[in-house]
Amino acid sequence: MFKLSKDKNFNSIVHFDDGEKLEVYANSIHNSHLDQWQGWHCHAGVDRIHVDADSNVYSGQCENDFLGNINDNSFKILSKSTICKRERCTGCTDDLLVKKWK
Repeated sequence: MFKLSKDKNFNSIVHFDDGEKLEVYANSIHNSHLDQWQGWHCHAGVDRIHVDADSNVYSGQCENDFLGNINDNSFKILSKSTICKRERCTGCTDDLLVKKWK
């Protein structure tokens, strides 16, 4: 079993059901295989977007949701959370830092 520990160089805070909070470096969540949020609410597409080389816009580096293309102005930023479709988060700090909840 993997366990997170407090990191003096933290960039995120993990909130637990019992109210405990733990300051951690986001990539340690990925490196510990604790980034499995399939079915959870996620703010990718609300707080972050990803634009690929073809100008396609996605909700996050994970490309969870296709949001359109910037060349034809068809994309829309999400106004509410999406549901994670991925088995694991990308390991990209931007995606790991996006708010997630059950």
